[in-house]
Amino acid sequence: MVDNELTKYSDKRSYNNLPVPEGQYLAPFLVHSWDEVKAMNYHRDNLETWHFSGIAVLVAFTPVTAEQFPGTMKLFWSDVRTYIADLKKDPNILSYDKMLEDMMSEDGNGYDPAQTESLENTTLLGLIIDDLIRQVREMNPRYGRILDLLKQEYTKGEILDALLSEYGIKKTQAYSEIKAAQKLAKDLYYAD
Repeated sequence: MVDNELTKYSDKRSYNNLPVPEGQYLAPFLVHSWDEVKAMNYHRDNLETWHFSGIAVLVAFTPVTAEQFPGTMKLFWSDVRTYIADLKKDPNILSYDKMLEDMMSEDGNGYDPAQTESLENTTLLGLIIDDLIRQVREMNPRYGRILDLLKQEYTKGEILDALLSEYGIKKTQAYSEIKAAQKLAKDLYYAD
């Protein structure tokens, strides 16, 4: 394997934010969920979102030896393919060979998933917001509904109408509910 392959991710940082030991190289691995991030105490700033077939995939990096690198990459691509196939319920959703061909295309239109996108931070923020809304919904389904509507860019007037029709809540109480839902999400966000 050429050194370029081994150093391809040298501009990244490890999942645990520790320095990469001498003689080791960073390789990507699939992060399956935010629960995994929390349970394994991954350093959130070091995670990246890569996009395959329009699907966001959360990726972290781990140090491996030169001998482990090819196997780690093979495992990573297999995990990504399985993850996407599970999401789409189609085992043929991602062709590894096609992705490699596209990466190497000389017309400049190929996509190298190791290159970060400008939407990466926005996507990561969206995942964090979705996780917060899920947590709020578990605590108070009505607050979760309010936050869903806010995320979908409903106006306050539209939210008030939805609360009135769905829950029978009048305008004054609905304003209080919106503020309370936002406060709960903010408190949960800063609690981590």
